[in-house]
Formats: sequence, structure tokens, C-alpha cells
Amino acid sequence: METPIYHQLAAVESSHWWFQGRRRIVATMLRDYLADHRASGVPGLRVLDVGSGMGEMVDMLRAFGRVTAMDSSEHAIEYLRQRHPTGVSARRGLVPDDLAEDEEFDLVTAFDVVEHIDDDVAALRGFRRVLAPGGRLVLTVPAFPVLWSHHDVYAGHVRRYRRHHLRDLLRQAGGFQADRIAYFNSLLFLPAFAARTAGRLRRRVVPREAERVDPHLALPAPRTNRLLYGVFASEARMLPHVDPPFGVSLIALCRAS
Repeated sequence: METPIYHQLAAVESSHWWFQGRRRIVATMLRDYLADHRASGVPGLRVLDVGSGMGEMVDMLRAFGRVTAMDSSEHAIEYLRQRHPTGVSARRGLVPDDLAEDEEFDLVTAFDVVEHIDDDVAALRGFRRVLAPGGRLVLTVPAFPVLWSHHDVYAGHVRRYRRHHLRDLLRQAGGFQADRIAYFNSLLFLPAFAARTAGRLRRRVVPREAERVDPHLALPAPRTNRLLYGVFASEARMLPHVDPPFGVSLIALCRAS
């Protein structure tokens, strides 16, 4: 992403309904998925968060152990170091080139990262390379190519995924057992589909001065923001028991085999 996008992220991710809803859902699923680690009495996990951005998910991940945050943007890394002067190691790095074989982590996370990378199989192989035996990989990606919109272009996405495509990708990468791959942000799927279809039909021309600014990152009015968060975050209670047939995003919970 370009620097203007990071400025937007820093300003809105702490309160925007989408970022906070995703954080709550991922935190709930991580607690369940890592319950065996937590019950074993083993000290905190060694966590690598790839594509940390401005660090909103790092705050949540610190509950599971010591976090190493990696991002391709020097701007993001400097922000992370200021935000977390202690307890988090932040460094600049590219996937998969800077995932070194002499490192080892118990948990690797990549939240909305893989869709930015041309060779997503190589990215997954890089994640596997730094996972300890039996380590876990948790990643999220945008779902359903039919939802492709200007937002994907602004964000630098290469693709969106279907569940079977993501499962096949993990098989190609090798060394992973996919314990669960699930759609989420399902309750808002139909409104998102309608809005993005309407946007494509309107074929609006984006002014040149706004081309580097993603309108989807604008913070809605407070009442709308609270409503959308309430709907989205309610899936944290639903997902442990329900497997939705569709969603705006996918989450994969995997272990090194």
C-alpha cells in the first residue's frame, strides 16, 4: 500500500466498524483454536504477524504471547515502534523473501495480506518455513470474486478467494493441515453485493486527486458505525457453531503438518 493509505488506516482502524468487528471475530476464533496451548501451561507463544500495518491486530495478539510484527512499509514500522515501544518487535520485511529459515514461531498470522501478493503459494510456503512443528497459521482474505470493486483496486488486491480455492492453495503450498476454512462477514454479504454491483453499473469516474484515497476507509456516521459493528461483531458468537455458505471474507485456521 502507498503511504496515504496508511495515514487513513491509522486514523480510522481504532474505531471503524469493519476493523473492530474483524478484530473481535478473529480474537474469539483464536482463543478457541489455541485453547490446547493455553491449557497446557506453556508460556506465551512466539507470534509473527505478517503485514501488521498500523498494528491494530497486534494489540489483540499480545494476549497470546510475544509478537514480532512485520510489514513492507517503513512508515508502518516506525508507527508500530512508537505505538509499542516495549513488548513488540517490529521490523520491515517482504513475503516470502524475508521469512528466514533460522526463525521459528508457534503462531503466524496474516490478516488480509495474501491477496496482495502475486505468488500466493510462495507466500504460504514462506509462512510454513518459519512455523515450528505443530505451529498454527491463521489468515484472512477477501472472498468472492463477484464482490470485486474499486476498493480492491485502491487496496492493491490481486484477487479475491472462494473457500475451495483457498483450500487448494494450502494443498499446493504443502505442509499444512487446514482445520477450518470459514466465510465470515456473512450477515452483510447481500448489502455489500448490492452496493458493489450498483457501483460497477454506475461506472463512476474517480477524480484524479482522489485516486490514491480509498472512500471505503471513511468513517461512517456514529450511529451507522455502531449499527454495522453490532451486526458484524455478532458473528463472533455465531461462527463457533455455524458454517456460513458465503461471506465477504474468509478465515483459515491451519497447523503445520
